[in-house]
Amino acid sequence: MKLIKTLDNGLKWIEEWILIITGTAVGVMILANAVCRFLKIDWFGSEELTLFVAFWLYFTGCACASRDKTHISAEMMDLFTTNKKIRAVVSVIKDIVSIAMCSAFIVWCYKYVSWQLNLGAKSQAYHLPVVIATFPILISFILWLFYLIRDLINDARSVSACSGKSADTKGGN
Repeated sequence: MKLIKTLDNGLKWIEEWILIITGTAVGVMILANAVCRFLKIDWFGSEELTLFVAFWLYFTGCACASRDKTHISAEMMDLFTTNKKIRAVVSVIKDIVSIAMCSAFIVWCYKYVSWQLNLGAKSQAYHLPVVIATFPILISFILWLFYLIRDLINDARSVSACSGKSADTKGGN
């Protein structure tokens, strides 16, 4: 578990710097584009560059949300029971289903990124490899899988901890 925590902290540092750099870059590019339009200067391909950087910003943000569990979720178990063991078991089931889904997404993203690499697609204005914009999708799903495995380990420990104690059954089973 210490290895996972160390890896988690290292990834957090990298992700936060990517967010700072790309967030600043997107903001500066949008401002520069607005100034260019005001001054009637044509900055050909500005949207293309902004889009490439925005992909890194958006999908790194997705990875951070899964790390911090701040992404959108529809957990309703709290409405049905206060039993900590039941909640923990449901969390483990949710983690297992999420890991299966994420693994399928990773396979799909890997095939997509590989296809982009083999195709050699280039952007229209600056002829940049399109894979630059698609690669962060794959990275975000790999990071999501790492965080799901981390959460599964923690939730499995919660089930074990609840099994050792008497569970509060208030609210139904």
